[in-house]
Amino acid sequence: MGFPDLQLSVPYADVLRYAQFRLLMLAKGELKSFCDQHELPYTSIVGLKNNSLKREEPRLLQRLLRSLAVNTELIRIPPNSVTPRFLFANSEALSTFQKQLKCFDSGTPPLPDAGHADGAPASSAP
Repeated sequence: MGFPDLQLSVPYADVLRYAQFRLLMLAKGELKSFCDQHELPYTSIVGLKNNSLKREEPRLLQRLLRSLAVNTELIRIPPNSVTPRFLFANSEALSTFQKQLKCFDSGTPPLPDAGHADGAPASSAP
């Protein structure tokens, strides 16, 4: 495991918010099949998505992140803390996470402005 770079860690609340945004990105009606495909407990994932779980679920959240191809490790800093932090493997992964979370929080999609929903250029006809 080596020496963890604690600057590559983020708090539970940030990871929870990120996961909730990512779950909202799934097409309507796709959550059940996503859970089945990744062997995640559907009811718990719905609770996580809706922020209605009775307690923090760091292991469930970590499993969900791995299903979303976001690999982290759980660490406790300080060691006697109740809520763990999520440690990213490198600064690039952390930077991507932070940029996406910032876009989610601001409501601005991280996509270039296409001008039209279908991507077609605007017509200059009179």
